[in-house]
Amino acid sequence: MRNTNRWMATLLLLATACGLAAQNRLNMFIESNRFLDGAGNTVMHIDYQVPYRNLMFLAHKGGYFAELKINVSMTRDDSLVVVRDLTDNVGISNKDDAVSDKTYLNRLSFLLDSQVRKLIFTALDVNSQRSFSWEFEASPLTSQDIFSDIQLCSEVLADSSSYLRSFHRGAILYKTEPSLIFDKTMVPEVFLYLEIYPAPELIGQSQLLTLYLEKDSLMVRDDYIDFTPGSATEGITLKIPLEDLKPGKYIGNLAMQLGEAYLEREFEFFVTESVEQQYAILTDPEEEIVLLRYFSGNQVPSDWARYDDSVKQRYISSIWKRMASTGRIRPEDLLSSVRERVDYANRNFKYFKDGWKTDMGRIYIRNGKPDEVEKDTTMDDTRYVRKDYQIWKYRGRLNAVYAFVDMQMNGNYQLVYVNNDDMERSNPDYLRYLGDDFDTSKLGD
Repeated sequence: MRNTNRWMATLLLLATACGLAAQNRLNMFIESNRFLDGAGNTVMHIDYQVPYRNLMFLAHKGGYFAELKINVSMTRDDSLVVVRDLTDNVGISNKDDAVSDKTYLNRLSFLLDSQVRKLIFTALDVNSQRSFSWEFEASPLTSQDIFSDIQLCSEVLADSSSYLRSFHRGAILYKTEPSLIFDKTMVPEVFLYLEIYPAPELIGQSQLLTLYLEKDSLMVRDDYIDFTPGSATEGITLKIPLEDLKPGKYIGNLAMQLGEAYLEREFEFFVTESVEQQYAILTDPEEEIVLLRYFSGNQVPSDWARYDDSVKQRYISSIWKRMASTGRIRPEDLLSSVRERVDYANRNFKYFKDGWKTDMGRIYIRNGKPDEVEKDTTMDDTRYVRKDYQIWKYRGRLNAVYAFVDMQMNGNYQLVYVNNDDMERSNPDYLRYLGDDFDTSKLGD
């Protein structure tokens, strides 16, 4: 545990303060879809999604919270009617999530009638006072609408828990993506969910559904799907695999012939492909893992030797990213600071090997420049010839002391004494090198 505290303290010393630029507009995503309930009424779902990094979280009672005020109004002829007015309290336990790619997702549902002309959705981040507003024409489904709007989901899976309860249909979770952005490295397929509303005489009869998809006006897929509705409301889930789709915007069309009725609806989504950033300082992963031990001890997997270089590099990158997250600093800033220390060690502590591999280099890289350095030479009555030595002292959070002796008087200083650093060990016979009459008070605070 103390080792962990030591390298966490080191990371905190490496961290630099950074701020987020305030904006007047709250960036969020919103999507609406219409379905029929059992009584034939139109139910409007409004799904809204806010990246955590776009909200302002404040510390409160051991956690971090953002407050989002939501208002939904609808116009009926010349009147404006408020249909929803609520506050979403968004809580996180890890402050790092506030700058992550995680999102807050919620859904509002209400009935639409024929008098509705327009819906107005507004959101206010109370802590930052950034706001969002969205208006759109709204109308209920009619008898000509033989199927619902098309809902695009990133997940469709069995889930009987209370997670995203409003996104469940029975024991199945349909997690929508109001952003309509699907990262193919994270999501293997896009799910299209819709509901079919066949006339009673068409129940049990085979029907035809076509799915067309294009990118840059070029056809990507054109599927003909036979289905047989078994009830007056039939849910259908279609899959579009993303593996072979290139990043970009896709426009789709879903058409259905249901008896003599025909209907088609368009939809669109965006495919992205994130490239994982690899973090490293040295070109050789075997040397990089030695460097990482300066901060986090021995974290090498037992089967490290069997890994190829690409796997080793990914593992190393993950360690740097975890260290950066713990220190609440960007990985780029962490590596920049460590790289500067490695360069300094190579310039100043080199001895028949890279300076970063020496004892002085190791301590400098982990702790940075000492607050106090004392240079001197041992007395004549030591058991060996007179030797140069240095004492490094760190104040503040580290509060550590290190003594180095130039054993061969050739510039290769070796660590013989350490105080208040559980990641290092003193030589039990350090006074043999410093001299029996060495003033040990020099090693105090």
